Amino acid sequence: MPRRRMDWDSYVEDLADRILGSLDYFCWEVSGDTPLDCYRAHSDLDPYELAEEFLGDEYSSYEVRERDLKLLKQMPRAYYDRLRSILQRQIEKVVRNLEKEYATQED
Repeated sequence: MPRRRMDWDSYVEDLADRILGSLDYFCWEVSGDTPLDCYRAHSDLDPYELAEEFLGDEYSSYEVRERDLKLLKQMPRAYYDRLRSILQRQIEKVVRNLEKEYATQED
């Protein structure tokens, strides 16, 4: 039976959403740090490290699965780099917004 061709473009978008959703949940609901400190602490992690940190099962609030870790190891470099870029850009955006929010609260 032939293997189904992997749609890496769709997978990168889906996995980015799931990692970012898990990070958001962690930073706002679980972490003992401020959301700003939490996001900053995760801003320099690569996609595999982020996925590994938010590995869950069907009963977990985290949406990353073992299969995702395996696929990340097989992912072509160009797609991995694209995933890294999406994650970094979104995390940096949240950090900037939180910095503005905290600066406004201090005034």
